[in-house]
Amino acid sequence: MQGRTPEAQLDLIARIIAACPRRVAASDDERRAQRLLAAEFEAHGATTATHRFRFSVHLYAVLALHFGLAAAASLVTFVAPWVALGLHLLAGVSYLGDSYRRFHWLRRLLPYGDSQNLVATLPAAAAPRLRVVLVAHADAAYTGLVFTPALVRRAARRSTLPGLGWVHRSVLLVVAATFALAALDVVVALGAPEVWPAVIALSLPPLIGALLNLDVVLRNTVVPGANDNLSGCVGAVELCARLAPDKPDDVELAFVCTGAEEAGTGGALALARTRCDGRWSPADTLIVAIDGLSNGALRILVDGELFPAPPPRWMTDLVAAVAATDAACGAVAPYEIPSGATDALPFAVAGFESIALGCIDPDLGAPGCYHLPTDTPDNMDPAQLGASVDFVEAYVRALIAHRSAAPTP
Repeated sequence: MQGRTPEAQLDLIARIIAACPRRVAASDDERRAQRLLAAEFEAHGATTATHRFRFSVHLYAVLALHFGLAAAASLVTFVAPWVALGLHLLAGVSYLGDSYRRFHWLRRLLPYGDSQNLVATLPAAAAPRLRVVLVAHADAAYTGLVFTPALVRRAARRSTLPGLGWVHRSVLLVVAATFALAALDVVVALGAPEVWPAVIALSLPPLIGALLNLDVVLRNTVVPGANDNLSGCVGAVELCARLAPDKPDDVELAFVCTGAEEAGTGGALALARTRCDGRWSPADTLIVAIDGLSNGALRILVDGELFPAPPPRWMTDLVAAVAATDAACGAVAPYEIPSGATDALPFAVAGFESIALGCIDPDLGAPGCYHLPTDTPDNMDPAQLGASVDFVEAYVRALIAHRSAAPTP
């Protein structure tokens, strides 16, 4: 069953943007968009609920704080090297924990707000043998100079020099420089101040990172977020319509439209930590994040801002098996995203088997119109949107069939 054509899905996206143009984390527009989506899910027989949480409201303020502290600490390296060491370690370790959703230190110094997740459920007739959760975020991103296509393209480009393939991970470069500065603080404290050229050079990555993220904060401009990621939310509605009529009785399907994803996957993190109020177990729950279903070619989005955190091999192999029967989406190869994270990452950290699917423009290294004011329905490809939704539907059905044939993958 098909609920809407791709063109009708784009029309729904346009209507949500018109009603909720500034869908930032913990905003009224974020909640209003989720209410509109809830009505759509309910029309297809799903029960809906809200899962409330608190989270910081601005990712780019978090980045500017971490990177700015790392750069500022270098100012005291030759005056109070042990103080500089403490500040560099604080910035570096805090961002390590933040990036992998393990703990938040410096983030807690910034404002938090009340956000929520929309959870739409097609329940099993009895205790579910399997639960498949499709996750897409309802909030929209801020924009700034860092999202200029030329910079995005350069940041995504891998170095071909031996041993430097990781340099395209801009955040890893900043964090590595921060820990290198901590090592130089020790060198200076032990009486070798002639390392000042290295201190200056290594302070440039965090300084540039801080300035670029501060630019995003000061601009305070929110993009429409049509592809990123109302396409995933509206795609989830379409998948609810298609999967509801013949869902197996022992399978539960959940469709989550998260809040605060653009602030650092806050909604997915809150949901993963509570395991949806204790009802979801990693033993019987699979997570599929869908993030940007147009403006590129469909790919497996490999999380891991600093180091790759690939999905389980069997889930990747199943993508390949489905792709082999679907010429419209091509190979659906893995793509290591160079910065940021999808909603799959917090679930993976919490022990859930998780995978993320989304479109990447191979020339850009990101979805087309990524975090730009041009991310509107008019700039989306309805054919790619339709093909992506078709693929995710086939993949969910394959997950259900796989678990029916082999309960323990």
